[in-house]
Amino acid sequence: MHRTLDNLLTTIDVDPQAFSVCRIETGWRMNFPAFDKATIHFVLRGTGHFQVGASPPFPFLPQSVLIIPASERHWVGDGGGQAKVRDAADCCALIGDGLVEFTAGSGADDTLMLCGALTAPYQGGLSFFDLLRVPTAGETVSNAIPASVFEAMADEIVRAGFGTQAMCQALMKQGLVALLRDRETRQKEPGGAMFHPRLAKAVAAVVADPAATHTVGSLASLSGMSRASFSEHFSKAFGQSPIEFVQKTRLRIAARLLRTTDLPIKVIANTAGYAGPRPFARAFQATYERGPAGYRALQKTITSKVEPAKTSKVEDAKDQPAVSDRPDL
Repeated sequence: MHRTLDNLLTTIDVDPQAFSVCRIETGWRMNFPAFDKATIHFVLRGTGHFQVGASPPFPFLPQSVLIIPASERHWVGDGGGQAKVRDAADCCALIGDGLVEFTAGSGADDTLMLCGALTAPYQGGLSFFDLLRVPTAGETVSNAIPASVFEAMADEIVRAGFGTQAMCQALMKQGLVALLRDRETRQKEPGGAMFHPRLAKAVAAVVADPAATHTVGSLASLSGMSRASFSEHFSKAFGQSPIEFVQKTRLRIAARLLRTTDLPIKVIANTAGYAGPRPFARAFQATYERGPAGYRALQKTITSKVEPAKTSKVEDAKDQPAVSDRPDL
């Protein structure tokens, strides 16, 4: 399932039906609902902040790449308390060859982003972006992607038309491959953490069945390694111990079930591998700073505020109709 980096480069892709341009005026921020795929924002121009879920806001700079995990709400733009807020679906238009434009404010592009949805393989709520810890929300690209890629994206937006989808897909994939290539290079440097291909078997086992009784010994056995060697390689690759990874995987999947289903908390606790609601609640509280019931209630409140209005489709750019039912950016 999770393969070595060379194989991952052949599977990474961007959904050609999910491209958009976001223009955010100074003093505004744009809310995005939770999508069922990871989303990515290439920041072509502008600075600001963005927030994923309940995490603290992070700053971004021009030529940054913001990668948002699936099923996480987020906002991008002015992080100040006086910022005006607009939901992504409230002001949009079709500008050429399937490219949708979202605006927050008067249409000024003080912050300009080209956005898309990742179609990389997913399983159990985790992606290889999480596992390889590539640059995510708030981290500057640091010259990993050539400036010419961002310039080409900006040029494509200006003259959107025939072939725009194909060009955006190619440019985004080039940028993502450059990020992964840069990360591999950094991992090979002294002190870096090279991803060991045999760790994939252990990771696959945890993600496929988080409720199983995973131990360092059982995971090391799956990887064909000694306990000491497995723990050392795993910690270097993922920045956490194997058991920490198991716990975070269980809690992340539990959080998704709390957001997206009405399953009883006891059932979610068992599904995620906890002996009962009490130990589950303690672990969840320690990570999310609120218990499972409180977390579910908060997510329902957020959903009622940011859920986009439902209409049939985007029609003509001049009319600027609202977009509905967009599963992805």
